[in-house]
Amino acid sequence: MSSIILISLLAMTFFNNFGILVNGQDCPDDNNPCTVAYNFYGSCFNVYNEWVDCESTNEYKQCVGNCKKSPSYSPCASVSCNYETFACEYGRHWNGCDDLNKCTIDSCNITSGCIHTSLNCNDNNIATIDNCLQTFGCSYTVNPAINGVTSCTSNANCNDNRACTTDVCTNGKCQYTLNCASGYACSSNGQCYIVPQPTN
Repeated sequence: MSSIILISLLAMTFFNNFGILVNGQDCPDDNNPCTVAYNFYGSCFNVYNEWVDCESTNEYKQCVGNCKKSPSYSPCASVSCNYETFACEYGRHWNGCDDLNKCTIDSCNITSGCIHTSLNCNDNNIATIDNCLQTFGCSYTVNPAINGVTSCTSNANCNDNRACTTDVCTNGKCQYTLNCASGYACSSNGQCYIVPQPTN
């Protein structure tokens, strides 16, 4: 019998110190769906509730909306709310403008917002086909259409200044051959690299 009483007393002590009750009363609700009331040695705290998807709650979405109306908000800034206090948190200007596209240069105009300028991949070299892949950036491949087009008297007339191509003058016309392995292309600095595959 005494052991049962002892266990009961220990349980009461534990829940009084670490449960949600203070002096027999519930810790006050702060009306924040992202937190849970917690009693630590008689004092109430509201801590982040990891079991709740905070950013999907209406309260969190409303907080972000209010932050965007604040004078502190920049149209290019990333905006979030603190899960526990719902205080506005602003990221650096450029963070909010990143469109995850390697073919654009992202910048911020404080008045109009984010600007995404197309990346210029033109290397001014007729020996290459210049492309841009969103997940990679500028991509260069040998242009077969120029073989036999440019007139020459020696190999020097055909030099495209790329170490990964062989440039020769044959029968008075320039011929270009890629020296990279299959699946590789020639970069603007003359290095072979794997051609990334576009993603859908």
